[in-house]
Amino acid sequence: MVLVYIAICCFPILLGIIVIFAIYNALAKTYRTAKRAYRQVSPYVNDLKARAQNAAQKSAEFGERLEQLGAIYEEIGGRWTFISETLRETSKSPIVKAADIAGKFTTRQKID
Repeated sequence: MVLVYIAICCFPILLGIIVIFAIYNALAKTYRTAKRAYRQVSPYVNDLKARAQNAAQKSAEFGERLEQLGAIYEEIGGRWTFISETLRETSKSPIVKAADIAGKFTTRQKID
């Protein structure tokens, strides 16, 4: 009878130990699987990280190039404005007007 009482008292403790062991075993398997998966995936993650940094660097360089291109277009626009103003001023010059009149006069004499 004493054996039955000992079995009744020890059974819950034994059951608790079995449950704790099962939980520990499941956690250990999960940890090993996660560690293996991390080792397999980490090269891809590192490569992706390097590519993202490369893309960010190229994006920054592209932005700088666009700024330089904008500055070049502004400079071209300024030069074109200068050229057009110079031509406009040149066409209003008295020497150009005299040359135009002389050209018209010379052309009319050859036609007549």
